[in-house]
Amino acid sequence: MYPDSTLVDVLACCANGGRGMAGLHLWNTASRDYDHVSYAELARRSFAFGARLADRGCIDGGVCLIACHSPYATLVAFYGAISAGAVPMILPMPKALGSHQALAERIRYWGFKFSRAPVLVLESGLEEKFHSEIPPEIATIRLSDSPSGSLEALDKPTAGRLPLSGDIAFFQTTSSSTGDHKAVAIAHGNVLSNVYGIRAAVDMEATEKMISWLPLFHDMGLVGAVLFSLCQGYPLYLMTPTQFIKRPLLWLRGISDARCTITTAPNFGYDYCCRLISDKDAGALDLTCVKHFFIGAEPIRESTIRGFCSKFAAAGVGHDQVRPAYGLAESTIITTISRPRTPARFAYLDPGSIGFNQPVRLLGTRLFDALDDSDPTESVAVCTAGRAIAEMSVTLVDEEGLPVTGDGFAGEIVIKGGSVALGYVGDGKEPVDRFHDSTVATGDLGVIIDGDLFIIERIKNVIIRSGENFLVSALEQRLADLFGVSHDNVAVFESDIHDPRSDIVVLVEKRAELAEDQVDRILANMPSETLIIDSILLHRARAIPRTTSGKKRHFYCRRLYNSGELSFQQRIAVTPDRIAAALKTTSTD
Repeated sequence: MYPDSTLVDVLACCANGGRGMAGLHLWNTASRDYDHVSYAELARRSFAFGARLADRGCIDGGVCLIACHSPYATLVAFYGAISAGAVPMILPMPKALGSHQALAERIRYWGFKFSRAPVLVLESGLEEKFHSEIPPEIATIRLSDSPSGSLEALDKPTAGRLPLSGDIAFFQTTSSSTGDHKAVAIAHGNVLSNVYGIRAAVDMEATEKMISWLPLFHDMGLVGAVLFSLCQGYPLYLMTPTQFIKRPLLWLRGISDARCTITTAPNFGYDYCCRLISDKDAGALDLTCVKHFFIGAEPIRESTIRGFCSKFAAAGVGHDQVRPAYGLAESTIITTISRPRTPARFAYLDPGSIGFNQPVRLLGTRLFDALDDSDPTESVAVCTAGRAIAEMSVTLVDEEGLPVTGDGFAGEIVIKGGSVALGYVGDGKEPVDRFHDSTVATGDLGVIIDGDLFIIERIKNVIIRSGENFLVSALEQRLADLFGVSHDNVAVFESDIHDPRSDIVVLVEKRAELAEDQVDRILANMPSETLIIDSILLHRARAIPRTTSGKKRHFYCRRLYNSGELSFQQRIAVTPDRIAAALKTTSTD
């Protein structure tokens, strides 16, 4: 069905020159240029590193934990583990977790999770920062971060038994938005099904080039960029998230200079470029080469699509290049994707009509090229996620797990097919708690309109009061507009999700405390749907807990709030009496 059956087959093909000179192009901050490493060289060096792992006994399903800053070291360790028959797991780095202590805690957690102790691969220079915190039971191997280093090369993998398509290829950590450590087991066949399904869905050719700045511990960076490019033989230009954050122009200039045709990023990445790249720098780019700006991994904002296409229109960016997609670690990466010849669009839903197995009232739709600043309705804007890729299917179910069949009826999204992971890394005797029949209930609320999937909200982020549903994302956007901050700086959560009478709390990241007259104006101008809120907390710094991929951790907000650990500088009580007083005060101004 595919040119190769496993990732080991792919690497062996690369080592034998099957990908030509195609390979990685790694951004070097010192030389301000890309260092080229062919897939052939990368595969042969990975095979040699796999032999080192095998000498340490990391074979036959043994786990290899990887803690490396550089993409090169990470991938040598990752591919080396796979070639040795081990199961790699890439861990987030201290900058993503917040501290070296947080990384050490992850290492300790996963280090004692399995029946035998894993081997830990550390990039040179990282070990001494928390060496004393690594348990002695966990063997460590150091690895250079330099592509020009003296690492040996082997032409063949060292694994005694070559893997089968259904065997575990690697463990993928999830974003842990619930606060739990969780990982899914991805099979070799899952990866190949997904990457070839993506290619077929958008009619890619053999001459594509890709560029990415996404972290390799995240499925979007590892599968959506690195493994996708490796399996297709596409050149891949790589930079680190830190390099992108410091200078986002690097990403788009890399596209322009190398004539890359594919890239992918969450909503944040596109919005970040709009805000931090000057009009002068934007005008000097040539982005006409791009066929696909993939966007996903978090809610897709109308303002972001409109802003990005407008900001970089002179550089050749058009609405037809933007390709929304929906996926999750449990489906390897992509589940659905919008097609090139099907114009992407936003649907505008009546928030009061959203509920399980209920017809969602559609207030209108707009194609991407018709987006403007107007907001004619008090609606929720949701972006198309397209249709399922090959070997995948998407259905909706109600709260009892029964099928939702009506077009335009909302339900929980259930995915099934060849890209669905084997299961979660187990807590019991079995290494993997397998998904039944390759099926996963995602916990996302969605609706299918004219055959296209639209993602409404995480189910746990729907607040119900007096029988009425309130979308957390919609509340956060309304309050962000009110406070003059980004929606990323607002978190709305219930103090107790099991008590329908519990307080609804808002945490706002805003630099300055508000004077009394400013508070009055805000309370007097609160939109009607936000009046269910009981308390607003203001904090000058980044107080909202976030996952390693930047998603707001509403669960953890609630935990910190209830334990009294949630930091804030100012509390605003939202009560009928306080709002009445504010209205009276502002009316006399």
